[in-house]
Amino acid sequence: MQNYLNDLGAGNYAGACGLLDKRARDAPLKSAKPRITCAKVFVRCLPDNVIRLARDQTQLLYASIRLNVTGNTASASVSGTAVARAIRSVTLAERQGTWKLTSYGQVVGQCRLSKPRHRVSR
Repeated sequence: MQNYLNDLGAGNYAGACGLLDKRARDAPLKSAKPRITCAKVFVRCLPDNVIRLARDQTQLLYASIRLNVTGNTASASVSGTAVARAIRSVTLAERQGTWKLTSYGQVVGQCRLSKPRHRVSR
């Protein structure tokens, strides 16, 4: 979870995508028109104040993470920074000894990735 916040806070969206399991990573991409990459999901969905802070890693020193683990699944609530407030909560699952995120977090879950096409006036 800390690596996910660090990657998002640093603007390393490809790194954050690598922490998501395949199903979670691909889910919002299916509805996006035109097709986009996982990293572009963060660019479109993260609030401007988070993206502007991408170069300021000092904000990550103040993130709070609360984990609730049940067997091989977990949920994490995060707070304390602009990145954490945007994400708010994620779910995780352990597979073959490795924990992977099974959700992007609240900000992506509420984001509309399908933008209407612009019509050209003639």
